[in-house]
Amino acid sequence: MKPTTQAFKSTEIPYSRNKMFFTILFLFVVFCSFSQQKISGKITDVNHLPLPGVSVLEKNTTNAVTSDFDGNFEITTKGNNVILVFSYVGLKRKEVQPDGKTLNVILESDLNELTEVVVVGYGTQKKERVTSAIATIKEKDFTRGAIRDASDLIRGKVAGLTISNGSGDPAASSNISLRGVSTLQGNAGPLVLINGVPGGMNTVAPNDIASIDILKDASAAAIYGTRGANGVILITTKTVNKDIAPTITYSTFATISNFYNKADFLDATQQRNFRAQGLRIPYKDGGADTNWLDQISGSGFAQNHNLALKGGNVKTNYTVNLNYIDETGVFTNTFNKEYRFSFDVNHSMFNDKLKINLNLLNGTQNMGLSEGTVAYAYRQAMIRNPSAPIYNSDGTYLEKEDGQTKFQYYNPVGIINETIEDRNNTWQRFTANLTLDLLPGWDVGAQFSKNKNTGLNGYAETKKHYSNTINSRNGVASRNTGTTDTDLVEITSKYHKILDKHEFTVLGGYSYQYIVNQGFSASNSDFPTDAFSYNNLGSGNALTDGLAGMGSYKDDNTLIGFFGRVNYNFNSKYDLLVSIRREGSSKFGANYQWGNFPAVSAGWSINKESFLKDVEIVNALKLRAGYGVTGVIPNDPYMSLTLYNYGDYFYNDGKWVRGLEPVSNPNPDLRWEKTTEVNIGLDFGFFNNRISGSVDVYSKKTSDMLWRYAVPRPPNIYDSTIANVGKMENKGIEILLNTIPVKTDDFLWNSSMTFSHNKNKLTSLSNNLYQIEGDYVNRGNTGDPISFDTHRLEVGQSLGNFWGLKSVDITDDGQWIVELPDGTRKTLDPSMYNDTNKQYLGNGIPQYYAGWTNTFSYKNFDLSMVLTGAFDFQILNSQRMFYGNSKTDYNMLSSTSDKVYGKAVLNYNPTYVSYYIEQGDYVKVDNITLSYNFDVKPFKFINAMRLYVSGNNLATFTKYKGLDPEIKREDPTSQGMDNRDKYPSITGMTLGLNVTF
Repeated sequence: MKPTTQAFKSTEIPYSRNKMFFTILFLFVVFCSFSQQKISGKITDVNHLPLPGVSVLEKNTTNAVTSDFDGNFEITTKGNNVILVFSYVGLKRKEVQPDGKTLNVILESDLNELTEVVVVGYGTQKKERVTSAIATIKEKDFTRGAIRDASDLIRGKVAGLTISNGSGDPAASSNISLRGVSTLQGNAGPLVLINGVPGGMNTVAPNDIASIDILKDASAAAIYGTRGANGVILITTKTVNKDIAPTITYSTFATISNFYNKADFLDATQQRNFRAQGLRIPYKDGGADTNWLDQISGSGFAQNHNLALKGGNVKTNYTVNLNYIDETGVFTNTFNKEYRFSFDVNHSMFNDKLKINLNLLNGTQNMGLSEGTVAYAYRQAMIRNPSAPIYNSDGTYLEKEDGQTKFQYYNPVGIINETIEDRNNTWQRFTANLTLDLLPGWDVGAQFSKNKNTGLNGYAETKKHYSNTINSRNGVASRNTGTTDTDLVEITSKYHKILDKHEFTVLGGYSYQYIVNQGFSASNSDFPTDAFSYNNLGSGNALTDGLAGMGSYKDDNTLIGFFGRVNYNFNSKYDLLVSIRREGSSKFGANYQWGNFPAVSAGWSINKESFLKDVEIVNALKLRAGYGVTGVIPNDPYMSLTLYNYGDYFYNDGKWVRGLEPVSNPNPDLRWEKTTEVNIGLDFGFFNNRISGSVDVYSKKTSDMLWRYAVPRPPNIYDSTIANVGKMENKGIEILLNTIPVKTDDFLWNSSMTFSHNKNKLTSLSNNLYQIEGDYVNRGNTGDPISFDTHRLEVGQSLGNFWGLKSVDITDDGQWIVELPDGTRKTLDPSMYNDTNKQYLGNGIPQYYAGWTNTFSYKNFDLSMVLTGAFDFQILNSQRMFYGNSKTDYNMLSSTSDKVYGKAVLNYNPTYVSYYIEQGDYVKVDNITLSYNFDVKPFKFINAMRLYVSGNNLATFTKYKGLDPEIKREDPTSQGMDNRDKYPSITGMTLGLNVTF
């Protein structure tokens, strides 16, 4: 019986267990069906724009979804009282406990941004790991309004980065400098890279830019070797790296512009009144009333249209950007038209092991009259007799009045109307990037780029142009073209590894750049008709007279670099960076074609130490220190070689042949200019990052600076040699302060302030082999007809020093009284114009720069204000110097009748004295933009829409009496010259619209 009993039990027990199991399973399923719930909603940013790709996670589970293109999401939770976690790169992580089945979630910007990725040399890096002086400006912080190029997006937003224009020319580019001047002969501007490829600030459409990173100190820029001494600007364009439905964004704005300021010259009525009062007027009354400036100018108008398309998925995606600019200047026949096209496609394959990026960039630019032509016409309009008519009785332009023979005195209307300029630039760039993930943490990348820039310019002066009427010619014309081809190949390998508390990244690479410049020019004159303009040069008769011109050129240079970098972090507290670049250039002499550029920097995250870790008010506190060596490469190739030009003809062996003339001495020791820099910085964030920013102090020392020195001949074959001799230093401080003074549910106020100070000094310009006379060089010139040196470059002094006679008073009969260096005072006479009587009169380089940006957000409204300022510097007011004088031979300023020093009216020929050197300090309202973000829910096919009105260059607070204290700063040795010949600055009002479909 036992076996039977055992058999019975063995079948009965499993049956009972199965019954119990299914009962429990049934009860569990029923329970879960009641505990699960579906939650849906929409996710937007603070501007109510939908956020696609946001991760929505049920906390403490793996249950997650992502929002779609319109920001919508739906998630089925696995329990009651759940917490949903919303996260998105660059935005604050947010946890929400739903109180219903529908949610509207707003994600704010991560103001801490320490986990944000910033662009560095040949890669990216988390912001909290950065040990160098690097500034990052994202798209959301760009300036809005009438933006000409990428530099306008960041004006006043980066401490130490100076961006100045001072010109209303629609085709003018900004002058950019970083941390002072480091060279006298080389390129003084920062290196600009667009997605790693050299370019210009106007190459890419501003709407296509995602971020701009500035490598300010040498520890960050040394990885670029001889191109990094003046800093590096890294422009990153928009791309797609996630699933996204096809999207179209259209942006447009229109701007009306006018002169910001007009010089107050005498009009015809004032001139007649002055004459009646007995004041000397250099013209006879011509009986007319002509506003010469109005005859060659009017309001300017600009329109900008940008169309962006993007779409795809994480495997394959694309971005297309089309940009069109059409701007007419305030002067007649000045304009700028640009077309820009970019196409970017990303594709990954082999389980994302191989990633391919292809980028095509193309642009064309067509410009009218050049800034130089217009500036000269502007000068003529100011000095022209306002009582003179425009035309003679026979319809020709009135040039000279009553037989007058004034120096450089021409009809401005004739200059504008009878000059033809057609300037065209094109640029094409193709870039291919390949990234291969060989092993976990190890990838190899290769970048190939082909860049071609071409300029084709035509110029003609008709028979009615003054240059032809006074020289009895039948027109002149010329045409020139130039092309620059750049091939770039860069190969990098990077390995990243984390071992417990240790994290390190190793980078190695090779760079090859080959540049070819070539061009052609031709000119002729005396044409049978004006109809050909510059398009039939062969029809000019100057060919038979031997007066036509023709020329061509071609040069090339190669730059090769090997570089490596190691980044190390310990315990998320201590960071170390070490890099080196070995670089060779064909521009250098045979003995010094290669150079080494090392760098090292370290960072200490103090806030993560135990004594600060629990201090809630301290969110970030990092100390940085860095040292690096960078270089400045010569502008021109072949400077180390003996060069010859073909000179005049001579008779030899029965033939006329051209002789060879040396134009340079060989210098096999020609090498890079070397800049060593030490930077110490502090990053901070307090009170939940309501207060954050950075402070940097630096010292830059440049050695082996290039300069041209006079040498004896013989033994040299030429009378000057370019050599590496000079030394210069720059020291300064930079401060960035970001604050959030007010933050409520409906109102947000962000404020950002920048401040920088730089002190420059030339420490040497001679050595045992090459010397300058007296340790100084006179530089700059006032120009004809008075022609005085304006600046002095002297060892022990800073660049930009004005040098001349110090005026301190005026005699009762209107003569200058000058103070000599020994303190004695004398009435000025021409014999006193020598260096014995001159002294320093000021400096044209601002010692301090500041910027202040405020952004106010209230519900759907945004208001931004950008203020910029420069302080402690002087400007030579050339317009007052030439035309604020009763003895001028031209029309004069209304202030000419004012008493000088409160004593008498000036009665002296135009001359260069300190009276015309004015304080240039200013604060400028650079931009104000008011925008409204529409609620687009009623519109099915519109995801976002923004309307804005903006003003540029609205007001300037200054004591300077000229047109605008913001002037172009090009020649480092003669800073502060406000030339009488310039295209005056403008102010503009803009209406813009951005729509995303």
